[in-house]
Amino acid sequence: MARITYADRFAALLAKDYLSDRDRKFTESLFQHYKHKKALTTGRRRYFLQLEEHYAERPETDDEMDIRIRGLVTRMGESGSTWERNFTHSLRTQVASGRTLSEKQIEILEKIESKYTDEALSKASEWASAWGETQKVEWAVLMRYYASTGYYRNLVLSWQLDQEAVPSLRDYTRITENKFARKILDGWRSDPVYAAGSMVSLRSSAKHTHRKALAKGVGVVIKTNAEEPSSASRGNKVYEVLPVGGVGTIMIEERYLKNARIK
Repeated sequence: MARITYADRFAALLAKDYLSDRDRKFTESLFQHYKHKKALTTGRRRYFLQLEEHYAERPETDDEMDIRIRGLVTRMGESGSTWERNFTHSLRTQVASGRTLSEKQIEILEKIESKYTDEALSKASEWASAWGETQKVEWAVLMRYYASTGYYRNLVLSWQLDQEAVPSLRDYTRITENKFARKILDGWRSDPVYAAGSMVSLRSSAKHTHRKALAKGVGVVIKTNAEEPSSASRGNKVYEVLPVGGVGTIMIEERYLKNARIK
C-alpha cells in the first residue's frame, strides 16, 4: 500500500469544495511552507490536524439555498460585475461549509437576483440591441469626462479596456441621468453658437491663458465639439480656434467667446 504523505493530505484537504475561503488560504500557506521546508513545525502540524479533523466530513448544508445561488450564478454568467461574482462565490462557499447566511446577506442576494430575472435579462438584451452610434459617442464623452474627475473609476476602466462594450442599462441610466453628466451632454448636444469659419474674440471673463494665446484678440473657429466638455457648466461646448497671426490652435469653451467685430 502506497504511503500517504503530507502532500497527499494537503491535496485531499484542498480538494474539498466546502473549505471556507479563510481556511483555504491558510491551508495553502501551510502547504507552501511544507513544500519549501519539506516539513511542518509542531505548531503548523497541530493547525493542519485541526483542519483535517474539522473538515473530515461534509457538513449538513442548506441544499435549497445552494441550488438558489447556483441558479443565480448561471443566469448571471459573465454579465455580472466583478463584485457580484465575488459576492455570490463567497455565499456558495459559506453555504457549502454549513453556515447560515445572515439577513443582510440574503437582502443583498435578493437585490442581485432582481437584476437577473427573465424579465430583467430580456430588457438587457433589448437594450444591447438598441445600442447605437449616438449612445456610443455620448458614453465615450462621459467616460473621458469622468476619467479626468476620478469618479466612477471601475466604469471608466472597463470602457478604457473595451470601448466597444455596451454598458448595462442600469449603469448607463445611473451615469447619464446625474446632474453633472446632463450638463456635459447638454453642452455636447447643443447647436454651436459659432460655426466653423466664424471670427471670434474673447469675452471679459476669458482666462489669462486664453488672452495670452489669442494675442491679437481675434481667432477663427476651426472645429466645434473639438473635445468633450470638461466642466459641468453652461456654455461648456469646446471649440478649436486658430488665433489670427498664429500657427497653432487652442481649445476654448463657448462661454469665453463672442462674435468678433471686424472693421
